[in-house]
Amino acid sequence: MKRFLLISIVIGALIWIGYSSYELWLNTDNTITPEHVFCDQDKSILLINKYNETKDANYFTSIQENPLALSLANLDSINHLDLKVYASGSRPIVIFEKQTRWKKDEIELIQSHFKLNDLDYKNEGGHLMISQNYVPCKQEEPIAFLIQGDKKASANFWINEDSQWKRTDVYNLNKGFFEYRSSDPRAVFGQAIQDIPLFASVIPYSSSSYLFKERFYAAAKDSIFKNGPMNLWVDNGFVTLDYEGHDVLVSDYRSQQKPSLILIEQSISEDSVDVMDDMHSFSGFQLTEDFPAKRNGRIYVIEIEDKVLFVDSKSTARKILVDYQLGKTLALSPERQEQFFGGLPSHVNFRDISAEKKASLTWKDKLLFEVNTQPPNEQLSVKDKTNWSASVDHEPFNLVTITDHLRKGTSVFSYSNSGKYELVSPNGNTVWKGDIKTPIKGEVQVIDIFDNNKLQFLFRTEKQIHLLDLNGNSVGGFPFKTDHAITTGISEFVWNGTKRFLFGNTKGEIIMLNSSGQELNVIQLGNEAITSTPFALNIRGNLRVWALNSDAQQLLGYLETPAKASKLGKTSAQFSIKHDGTVISYFEKDRKVYSQTLKSNGTSGNVKFIDDGKLFSVNAERIVIAKNNNYKVLNHNHRIIFSKQFPFNEVSSFNYVGEKSIVTALDYMQNKIHAYQKTGVEIEGYPKEGRNQSFSAYNKYDKNLYTYTIISQSIICFKSKL
Repeated sequence: MKRFLLISIVIGALIWIGYSSYELWLNTDNTITPEHVFCDQDKSILLINKYNETKDANYFTSIQENPLALSLANLDSINHLDLKVYASGSRPIVIFEKQTRWKKDEIELIQSHFKLNDLDYKNEGGHLMISQNYVPCKQEEPIAFLIQGDKKASANFWINEDSQWKRTDVYNLNKGFFEYRSSDPRAVFGQAIQDIPLFASVIPYSSSSYLFKERFYAAAKDSIFKNGPMNLWVDNGFVTLDYEGHDVLVSDYRSQQKPSLILIEQSISEDSVDVMDDMHSFSGFQLTEDFPAKRNGRIYVIEIEDKVLFVDSKSTARKILVDYQLGKTLALSPERQEQFFGGLPSHVNFRDISAEKKASLTWKDKLLFEVNTQPPNEQLSVKDKTNWSASVDHEPFNLVTITDHLRKGTSVFSYSNSGKYELVSPNGNTVWKGDIKTPIKGEVQVIDIFDNNKLQFLFRTEKQIHLLDLNGNSVGGFPFKTDHAITTGISEFVWNGTKRFLFGNTKGEIIMLNSSGQELNVIQLGNEAITSTPFALNIRGNLRVWALNSDAQQLLGYLETPAKASKLGKTSAQFSIKHDGTVISYFEKDRKVYSQTLKSNGTSGNVKFIDDGKLFSVNAERIVIAKNNNYKVLNHNHRIIFSKQFPFNEVSSFNYVGEKSIVTALDYMQNKIHAYQKTGVEIEGYPKEGRNQSFSAYNKYDKNLYTYTIISQSIICFKSKL
């Protein structure tokens, strides 16, 4: 009996499975499968395989004639159902497909997202169709091509053109980019071109747009180019771009087909040609449908490397020549190249980049590969944000500002206690980041190692010296590594025309490096650790070094001559700097500030009283003395250059901006950043919101005062035009 019951249950289960499978997938009487419902009347069909990715691509616009398309953009709550969605391009029809039969609550959930009146809902097996005034197609056979779509794609899209169904597969490439692959058997274009290395060496990096067309693609799309003189010389293709508001056309050319000679030969009159030392000028030629913008207007022709550039302005042509000579090209600006071309394929027939879009077309084996995105406008736009906030992927410990010649403003270097760092651009974008896996010691310095107004970051860890340029790359042979702990800051100096660096370690040694990070010399000053930044001095024609050890003993050693260091006596110095070729030490005692200067003969001078108060800060340019809420800024000749009594008592940050004689100060109690002119008047637009610390810098190129603070692990920047 038990055996009979068991056999009956098994047979019943098999019958149910067979029936369910038949109902779901084999029953051809199911009239609401996509193959039976859709036909030529729909004009196009969208199959959504991955809802979120298709929504990100905003591909619902491809079926906007369908009245139900708007509802498709709000289906996030049904992701758990693991559905495929089919939608007509023109008729009000949407079909949902799942692997199991529909439950009542699932159908009600779908219905809740569609708000149009008079909708019909019908479900059979694994299909649920929503429609309005549905009339079945009059077709003899169900369509069969829907199964051909790539199931790995975010979506598949079919469009009926000339009685042929053409498919496009949509892929989410992350980072805002989408690739579209379409069959295009009628396209006859040339081989896709690697245009970036072909043209980047002559294109100014300040260009705000870039439009490349492969030669055969251009001929198919532009009849003026196809039938004009330019088609006689173009080899691979050409680029049009916007440079400071002027149109520029950049072309390569085939061997023995020099553009200037072709234009001279085709010129109608001598007056239309002007030959100058550095360029030619022509009128009466229309090279493409868009260039020159003024029909047959005058154009100026310059040749750079093996490229020819056509410009609508003589002064602009000369600016481009200067930019090239100064190395201001896309090829020499990796960060700018990434902004332009990042995310797009290397080989293309068409590439279109501007502040509004970023797109490319590539034909291969009769397939069209389209990559498209909407880039952040600020990547290519020259417009600045007045205020911004940026979240970095570490907890900021300190910020260092730098005049950034690549990004035309002031960037900020943020670093953590653990060794993570990140450069944030003048508009608040992450430029690059890194992690040295160990804490940065002391201050991060901004230096100009090549004396060319292109700055770098210099900093140390326990056993390394790092030098990074504004692309985040290590300079020369840096980082320099040592076996003994570094215990001082790093000083730089020039000797015999070369830049050098000095620092001390725990063994009482002074190490000298060249600008490439190579060790030049190691000088032993004693057995105690060096504790203050060492400075190189020229004393009577000898290269010497001043340093302070852990016993507070001042030492004067030789950097090039093997001789014993001299002891200058102990000091109470809290800060020491090099000024006008000598060393000045500062210290505070009993609320009074004193200084002591090293004499030119290498001996210590007398201690000098400066002022009453607390020694707030010291750097290479100035000192700040605070007495209650009265702050004074003095140069190293001890003359007062700024003085202000603040209307608040708790000052947690004080920044003197020497270029404009401006002070910014953070009121710790009220969390407000104030900014004052030399007259004591507060700058318009201040105070600003701040926390714990504030940092300020003036950029003479964009004439902005940049003020930063850190709030909830985000860097906040306020920019004020001065």
